[in-house]
Amino acid sequence: MEYPFVSIVVGIRNEEKFIEECIESLLNLDYPRDSYEIIIVDGMSTDKTRDIVRRYPVKLLLNERKNVAAARNLGVKNAKGELVAFTDGDCKVDPQWLKTLVHEMQEAPDDVVCVGGPNLIFDTDPVFGRVVGYAQESFLGSGGSAQSKNSTKKHYVSSLPNCNAMYKKSAIQEVGGFDERFVVGQDGDLNYRINKKGYRFLYIPEARVLHHRRGTLKSFSIRMFKYGMWMAEIFKKHGEFVRWYAFLPSIAILFAVTLLIASIKYYTPSLILFTLMAIYFILVLITSMQVTYKMKSKYGLFALLIIPVQHIAYGLGFLYSFTNPPLVSKTCSCSDI
Repeated sequence: MEYPFVSIVVGIRNEEKFIEECIESLLNLDYPRDSYEIIIVDGMSTDKTRDIVRRYPVKLLLNERKNVAAARNLGVKNAKGELVAFTDGDCKVDPQWLKTLVHEMQEAPDDVVCVGGPNLIFDTDPVFGRVVGYAQESFLGSGGSAQSKNSTKKHYVSSLPNCNAMYKKSAIQEVGGFDERFVVGQDGDLNYRINKKGYRFLYIPEARVLHHRRGTLKSFSIRMFKYGMWMAEIFKKHGEFVRWYAFLPSIAILFAVTLLIASIKYYTPSLILFTLMAIYFILVLITSMQVTYKMKSKYGLFALLIIPVQHIAYGLGFLYSFTNPPLVSKTCSCSDI
């Protein structure tokens, strides 16, 4: 196969715990070392992250805006390659990762401008993080999105998470790059705009990346609230849903509250509410059993709590943002890349 030059961009902030593992995996790729560069874009870390990065033969850039969208724009702007691959500072890539992505891009039709793969779980991560990871691989946890589903078959998707994706740089530039006003969801917004141009995304199961899962129930709830909030911002920016299931938790919350209020006076709404809650509990229980089987641990049953927390926090975040003035206007303020 041919080995075109690829720029690998990693946007980070305060990743002293994992950045060494990430860089080591990128330096040990089965790909000619003179045919790729590693660009680490640091968001003004306050820990020892930059000291660690400086030990390695990589390009270090400083991102004064600190957010991930700005980091990726800065990386693209300084990229030498016409292909730009992204991963995160808490990820470890498979040795064949880059070779697989490049080969699939070379074999794909011209309208495929992005290829990427699964977002896998470290078996050594804390229990809570692993339960979250496996729960979000389920349909109930991800709506079947490539972000978390981790299918074992190659197929076209509407979006790919930027912890594991490689783009034709021209496609990113054509749509004006990442919108730096998005705190989260910036890759979903970028991919939506690329899709609207008629380009396609190809999921490759062999292009594997391991992604550390961290956090507590509190931090997970806050993160899900923010995801819901910024998904609503994407909707308000474009005037349509980027992901079909994004509004479902919000509708479920509103419907449940309406039935609860109506049940004060009438019997039928309470019966409907009880039936729907029973069905939801059964679905969550089935998913929890699947998580338990994958983890081979009884702790998988924590999904009984984690999945409802995810749906409620996400739904409330969506409603909060949807009912308030937009944080992001329809006019894009992306960097000039």
